[in-house]
Amino acid sequence: MISDQVADIARQVGLEYNFHKAIPANSFNAHRLLHLAKNHNLQDKAKESLLEAYFRDGRNIDDIPTLIALGGEIGLVSTEIKNGLESDQYADEVNQDIFEANQQGVTSVPSFVFDKKLTVSGAQNSKTFLEVLEKTFAEWRIENPETNLIVTDGQSCTIEGGCN
Repeated sequence: MISDQVADIARQVGLEYNFHKAIPANSFNAHRLLHLAKNHNLQDKAKESLLEAYFRDGRNIDDIPTLIALGGEIGLVSTEIKNGLESDQYADEVNQDIFEANQQGVTSVPSFVFDKKLTVSGAQNSKTFLEVLEKTFAEWRIENPETNLIVTDGQSCTIEGGCN
């Protein structure tokens, strides 16, 4: 079964996927929570929390009490989450995200859009991503022959797992 294969691949990189627990849900409200979290510079934490809740824990990411709890765990104020999700707050932003995704040809998840020109759909191997990155960069380089690119080194990890 494909979900077992994906779970095995995830396990190899330290992720835990329990597809048998996953509750199929509309993710619109979860995306609204992400926009709220973005306003508090907590979007990355919110996204990780939602992914863990769905894939690992089998929680309903369309359930408002669940979203309030998840948001509270990352530092959002529960009343702000509740008020936002019980209204239409951030609905326009999510609808704009959907529109932009459709414009890029995104019809499923996961999908990865590179430089708003190339889209990779579905789980792909690292060779595919490298090829797309190289092609996208080569096209970008033609359009931008001279740039003032400033590179700032920071913490990073190698593919082999060594981190500095």
